[in-house]
Amino acid sequence: MLSLLFACIAFIFHSHGMEYFSATSDLSRAVEVGEQLATEIGAYIELEENRLNRLRKVAERLSTQKLRPSPNTDPEEYYGNPVTAYLAVRQLTHNRRDELLRLLEGYSDQFEDSGDGSLAADLHRLAAARSRAEQRANMLPGDADLSGAADGLLLLQNTYKMQAENLANGIILGNLTGPTLSAAQCLHLGQRAYELADFVRAEEWFRAAYTRLRKEQEEERSAQEGGRGKRSSGDEPSKPTVSSDVQPTSVQILDYLAYALGRQRRYAEALNITKILLEEDPLDSRNRENAEFYRTRIEMGEGIIGPAPKPTTLSKFEEETQIYQALCRGEQVFPPPPVNSVYCHHTVPHPYYLIGPVKEEILFPDPKMVMWHDAIHPNEIRRIQELASPKFRRATVKNPVTGVLENAFYRTSKTAWLPDSMDEVTHRMNQRITALTGLNMETAEDLQVSNYGIGGYYAPHFDFGRKREKDIFEKRNGNRIATIIFYMTEPKLGGSTAFNRLGAVVPPLRGSAGFWYNLMPSGEGDLRTRHVACPVLFGSKWVLNVWFHERGQEFIRPCELEQGPIEEDDGF
Repeated sequence: MLSLLFACIAFIFHSHGMEYFSATSDLSRAVEVGEQLATEIGAYIELEENRLNRLRKVAERLSTQKLRPSPNTDPEEYYGNPVTAYLAVRQLTHNRRDELLRLLEGYSDQFEDSGDGSLAADLHRLAAARSRAEQRANMLPGDADLSGAADGLLLLQNTYKMQAENLANGIILGNLTGPTLSAAQCLHLGQRAYELADFVRAEEWFRAAYTRLRKEQEEERSAQEGGRGKRSSGDEPSKPTVSSDVQPTSVQILDYLAYALGRQRRYAEALNITKILLEEDPLDSRNRENAEFYRTRIEMGEGIIGPAPKPTTLSKFEEETQIYQALCRGEQVFPPPPVNSVYCHHTVPHPYYLIGPVKEEILFPDPKMVMWHDAIHPNEIRRIQELASPKFRRATVKNPVTGVLENAFYRTSKTAWLPDSMDEVTHRMNQRITALTGLNMETAEDLQVSNYGIGGYYAPHFDFGRKREKDIFEKRNGNRIATIIFYMTEPKLGGSTAFNRLGAVVPPLRGSAGFWYNLMPSGEGDLRTRHVACPVLFGSKWVLNVWFHERGQEFIRPCELEQGPIEEDDGF
């Protein structure tokens, strides 16, 4: 940068062409020009320092040292904390690419070289640094990632019945803790809940934001007064708060809170908060109109006091959501199967297991669901993760109308497909799956590896194609007759596979594999196998799936003499 500055000075002097050396009368003018130039250089330096200070702040915010795990902590487990993951995404997303690039454009390549090559070298280094920064800026999380991280946290809060105030204070569930959230971060989560029309959850977060703001302001006052109000040495240390956000005002938070209450038809409460806002600014036309709207509704006898009562009737989708969320929380929703029908034993499904029988657990008798323990080994898990990671893409679902694969908000994970021939481990896994299930792998799909993100889940679904769907399976190898799922990691909380029409739950135990048939022996879809991948609350979830198809299984799982139940259109 010094070379650039000297080039500017040389340019200014030479452009005047005054030849001061030839007449003493012009020296006073030269001194005056020098003083003016010194002033201009000072102004330039001040602007440049401001730009560099802003750039330093961006670099400081981008640094995730406060959110990095300790050297002995597994990064996946560390970022498996949903609050930590949300904060990491927010911290990286909050620094806009355009802002960064504008700050990096504090130089020009229009100057001629000063003769020794130093200017050209500086320009080359600056251009290279800017190019590298631009490439990395494009790799940072975007607004969609931030919305997805917030959505994941809100989903976890809803599924596992967590209070916003607890999450803001770093209490996740039980003895699991995480970083605390700032007022700005609570406000953002409330805004996202509002955008999703979840006004009850939005209210929670706006109230948490207001509480956090008052606490932050009190801490700032204490610090300004010379440290009064600090904790004694015997108190517990505070949980870390990571925030690079601009602190909101109480007016901003209360404004959102009033809207959230109004959308719940809690007009009296919304009016009280709007009155507080009008005390701050009596001439605010929007708040005056809102206050009048709330008064009119109250005079008409509309609205409610306090949270809305639970609805007496639910849609089938709302009822299904309540059931699967309860199962994901570990609640007993259905009567358990007979005790003698669920048990553990050793079995030999293939001669390969004569020496070391398989540890089989019957999870549910009808339809039969089993779990095989120690079905995949740690070294195989590591290798499969290595193979899958570079191939990961956002998981898709098949549109039942068009048959096109597309992203969906109700399936949040990344997947990769690994063919049999890809590696010795993938070939070995296919052989083992054949030995465990006895099914023909010739028409089975490739190994699918999935890794779930923040609050990652897959809403209730069938693995088989419905009759009314535009089903590509029928054109090739038939429908998906069976599913096997290997759990390669074990989340601390969440991540089970729950069958919401049976009450059966397959726990995500590391190294285990769950197996069930999706079709009746007749080939009709078994509607009882509708299931959900429960949201991952804490930890990392990696699974490996294989779906078997009908072709090739005719003599392995033949039709029965009686047809059995017919698949009905249940609207799902």
